Amino acid sequence: MKKSIMLVAAIVMIAGIANRVMAHSENTSAGAKIVQALTITETAPLHFGTMTIPTAATDIILTTLAGRSASIPANITLLPQLPVATNAAYTVKGSMNATYAITLPSNTAVTITEGATPIPVKNFVAKCASKSADGSIGILDGSGDDHFVIGATLSLALNQPSGNYVGTFDISVDYN
Repeated sequence: MKKSIMLVAAIVMIAGIANRVMAHSENTSAGAKIVQALTITETAPLHFGTMTIPTAATDIILTTLAGRSASIPANITLLPQLPVATNAAYTVKGSMNATYAITLPSNTAVTITEGATPIPVKNFVAKCASKSADGSIGILDGSGDDHFVIGATLSLALNQPSGNYVGTFDISVDYN
């Protein structure tokens, strides 16, 4: 009987040692990064400038380099008088050296109107100061700042009525 008790005690002791040998713990780190909220401020509105009534359907293209042209120049005269063509321009502020994405309107989302007469605005494109080419991704500088401009295309109908056409559109920025 004494041998049985010693045998049981030895088995319990070995089982306890084996569990301690098999057990393992790890000290794991945790963290969080809090970034400054992105803000966007319009510094100039999008305007296609002054032009004559088109003699046929034509598009007025406003590039991100402030270039304005007609898809068919013979159909319209682009005038230098006020208001002149301007790109929409924005300032973005956020966390330094972070990348951000610009969300532009879809091709069917924006019209400008004079009374009940609409003109579609499409093919929105952006160019960030932090990038050398058109695109919707920008990089905030070491101070957390960047700027970008937007160009688009105005699609005029044959004999589009004269008037002062206005409208709005939404854009947004978010960390990438």
